Amino acid sequence: MISRNVFQLIWKILVYIGVYVFIGHRLNAFNLALCFSYTGAILLLPISTNPVRVLLFAFAVGFGIDIFHSSPGIHTAACLLMAFMRSSFLNWMVPAGGYEDYMTISIPSMGMKWFLPFTLGLLFMHSFLYFIIDYASLAQFWMVLLKASFSTVITLLGIVLTQLALEPPKRGD
Repeated sequence: MISRNVFQLIWKILVYIGVYVFIGHRLNAFNLALCFSYTGAILLLPISTNPVRVLLFAFAVGFGIDIFHSSPGIHTAACLLMAFMRSSFLNWMVPAGGYEDYMTISIPSMGMKWFLPFTLGLLFMHSFLYFIIDYASLAQFWMVLLKASFSTVITLLGIVLTQLALEPPKRGD
């Protein structure tokens, strides 16, 4: 049973990164928003994943994307911030009954009311740090804020669509 879950997790990670490599990195909405769909691979790891492993995984994903773009660590830094803050968000958003051991983060398992604040907060931090580093100053603070906001929405849309493609909602009889 556990090996099945591991293979499903690996498949989902590959899909999120693949969606970015083949589609997401080409999306540039009016030069204001980028789609960082690879962040779904980090955000949607099982809740019980050790925070150190999440950081190591985020480093590997960010470094891989940086190599893909020939960028000097921008994606790595943003992924590490998001992975570092992930456990704080999970502790802050504990549901009344607590988390189950191998509960995955997804819309069907957690519900939209829990999923949206969790993802939006972490995605915004990722995007904001990415654009701060990209601009290398706070002189264009409002442009950074605008791009981070739009990129957060576009990335959330990409993650939700990918998630719905991987786990379509169950139909009621």
